[in-house]
Amino acid sequence: MNAPPDFDLAQEPWADCLYNDGFVRPVGFQQALLDAHRIVDLALPYPAAYGALYRLLAAMAYRITGLDRLQDAENAEGWHRRRNRQFGTPFDPDSTREYFARHHDRFGLYHPVRPFLQDPRVAADCKDTSGINKLVIGGASGSARPWFASKHGDHSQQPLPSAEAALQLAMWAYYGSGGTVTTRSHNGVTTQTGCQAAPARGTVGYHPLGTTLHTTLLAHLTPPAMPDAGAHPDEAIWERDQRSDPTQPAPDPRGPVSLLTGRMRHAILLTPSPDAQQATDCTITWGARNPPKTTGGEKTEYVEAHPDPYLSYRRSTKTQRPGAAVEADGGRHLFRDLDVLLSDPDNRPDTKRNAPTRPLVLAACDKLPDHVLDTLRLRVVGAQQDRAQNRDSQWWTTTTPPLLAHSAQHDPDTAELVEDAVKEADTAAWRLDLALAAAFNDRPKDKTDTANRKARTAVHYWPRADAAFWHLYNTGQLTSAQNRMRHAALDAFDHLTTALTRSPSSTRRVAQARALLPLPRKESTP
Repeated sequence: MNAPPDFDLAQEPWADCLYNDGFVRPVGFQQALLDAHRIVDLALPYPAAYGALYRLLAAMAYRITGLDRLQDAENAEGWHRRRNRQFGTPFDPDSTREYFARHHDRFGLYHPVRPFLQDPRVAADCKDTSGINKLVIGGASGSARPWFASKHGDHSQQPLPSAEAALQLAMWAYYGSGGTVTTRSHNGVTTQTGCQAAPARGTVGYHPLGTTLHTTLLAHLTPPAMPDAGAHPDEAIWERDQRSDPTQPAPDPRGPVSLLTGRMRHAILLTPSPDAQQATDCTITWGARNPPKTTGGEKTEYVEAHPDPYLSYRRSTKTQRPGAAVEADGGRHLFRDLDVLLSDPDNRPDTKRNAPTRPLVLAACDKLPDHVLDTLRLRVVGAQQDRAQNRDSQWWTTTTPPLLAHSAQHDPDTAELVEDAVKEADTAAWRLDLALAAAFNDRPKDKTDTANRKARTAVHYWPRADAAFWHLYNTGQLTSAQNRMRHAALDAFDHLTTALTRSPSSTRRVAQARALLPLPRKESTP
């Protein structure tokens, strides 16, 4: 009896990649890794897709390079040396093909027993499906807002090409919403509420970006924390032979591979068209019943036991360990966090509790060879989302110029200049806030006035400060940061108070408020 048609994500061309000859070509997982040294980067249509596929490909790179575990008597330094020797040499084609041959039945998007990133038990556990629109993050589904959708309303259920369905599936695995989902009954538990959000939902991810995908993936790897997982192996979700009980808490990661690919919180199942070229329906429901983070009815402080290497976390106010991940804010410019990204705040005596941590991957990048570090950029993937509801506000991706070589470990002078520039920008924003409050005669205890003032500062000052910072960084003039930030604050103040200068009384108040802003020093012309 012939097997039903399937869509093999390891072999089928479905994910676009930009090659070094300038052409964009769709490839499967295997070809992406075989050609990684000839691929400049992924070329994906959604910011969140970068965050998802970088994690999936990094897990596969761990396996085919043998960097997923420490060797006998090897410590983290030895692991870094072993990783660094692999730069400049393509991924071994025999190891790559052998890995996908060993798991040949685990990458089928519609495999009847082991569909990729899915749970076939959902078909028996759920009486109803969710509709294919539910799979499209940001699309119109149920009561969700349809601002990002080309088709409005659940009455229009258009099949998705399998390549598109695979991208959406990967994004759901990392950025899917929690809360209410399709009702599922399993082992006596029947519910549609309480589903946890996906592990990267509502966060900002920081991904090192090299000149090739090969360099990018090696730079994504961090040393394993333990040499041997023993009875509980470090497995990706598609490598597991046994499925965990969804009525119980999700199993803890046992190493770097399960950390990146084993923390899915949803159970998803796609319905294929007869030829497997389209997904016609899907079911999205709960995949693990993790208990609430409370003890004895009292709210306890959450501490992240297994931090994602690409995220920044708020420190616990009690233990200084990583707490909750820093939430994405589409209005916050990247340069404001560079002081944390380029140096470890734990090494500073003035680090405050609840301050953000440096992503673990950036600490691992400090151990890279100089010729790699000098060209390493940073791709930022932001997803401003409500973690408890199906509400997506904003997604974005930003790519910096090469800057990771200027970390505090490699270039302390530049790292200090960057930190000083960030402080100058914050100081100028604080003074601008005071001046605007005086100019508009805001009432200090009025929350509406305060919110409006903060919004005005965000819209008119921070874009000017951001442009000033990157100009100074790219031209090597960070020592002039104080002057440029003061100029940015003055420009924002003058723009915002133009309407107030139409009457003598308000003009006098504006002039007095402007005096609260320090004037930039005169810069000598070369």
